Amino acid sequence: MKTFIKKYFEIILLLNTIVFIFFKPNMPQFGERISMIMFGTLAFYYLASGVMVFLDKYRINRSVRLIYMIGLWGIAMTVIAIMARIALIQMNFELLIICLSSLVGVLLFAWMSYNHIEKEENKKAFAYFMQPLVLRSILAIFAALGFLIMSNYAVYKTFGTHRNDPVYIEKAINAYENPKDTLTVNDFKKYDELKRNSK
Repeated sequence: MKTFIKKYFEIILLLNTIVFIFFKPNMPQFGERISMIMFGTLAFYYLASGVMVFLDKYRINRSVRLIYMIGLWGIAMTVIAIMARIALIQMNFELLIICLSSLVGVLLFAWMSYNHIEKEENKKAFAYFMQPLVLRSILAIFAALGFLIMSNYAVYKTFGTHRNDPVYIEKAINAYENPKDTLTVNDFKKYDELKRNSK
């Protein structure tokens, strides 16, 4: 059991995060908080993995360690950005763009490093070490692009905690899109508080 968890820990975290995204409407009081905790745990996993790889001086050379650290941190930030997008937290759009740029930069740097290697056997070893990071980075890029393309309404209607309440969705999006409109923001806060206290 311990070996299984250790081997598939990342997949378990990822699946739990996805499950709580869709399960949280059934837990209106605590579902959103649990979902954020799962997002945070997944992001921390990638951050910690980046540090661990960077500190592994014996099995991996410096350039690979550096690429892995920056790449995994970029993936971690993408996880946080997606969480912010789902919760309609301000500046989530900009954060997603920054994460996309960093991941594309990591892939370009990895490609340039690969082309800079002269020996064919070293190229194969480099490609072998880079494969897990490249796969995760590409998946993160597609996920980030998907959330960037989706409208605010589509994001909350699909992933939001109160996605079954049309009035809540409308008020939440209006407050998000007009953060300086005090009346709109206060109206949403009152409805949100009423919604939470009614459960």
